[in-house]
Amino acid sequence: MKIGRDTHGMVQEITITGHAGQGPYGHDIVCAAVSALSETLVLGLTRIAPISMDYHLDEGDLSMVFHEAPSEAAQAIIDTFCLGLQDLANTEPKFVQYHEHTINRHRSRGRD
Repeated sequence: MKIGRDTHGMVQEITITGHAGQGPYGHDIVCAAVSALSETLVLGLTRIAPISMDYHLDEGDLSMVFHEAPSEAAQAIIDTFCLGLQDLANTEPKFVQYHEHTINRHRSRGRD
C-alpha cells in the first residue's frame, strides 16, 4: 500500500493492490482487515465527510485521488485509516507493507 502526501503532509492519493497472502482466498484475515478499513474509508468520505475525489474499490484493490483539501472531519477519517494500516503493517509485516511518499501535485487548499 502506498500513501502519497503533498509537501504539506496532506494525503493526496492512496493505492492498495493485491491480496495479503496470509491465508487462502476468502479466509485471509489480514486481507479482510485491509478491505474493512478501505471500505470504511470510502463510506466515511462519501457519506459522513464528502470530499471531491476519484476512487476505485475492487477485490483487493483501492485507488483514490483527492481533488481538494479535506475538511477537518474528512482529515480525521483519512488519518484514522492510515493509522489502521500502519498498525496492521506493524503487526503483520510479512503480509502488509505500508509506504508513504511525497508527491508534487498541487490542489486547492480550501473547500468551496
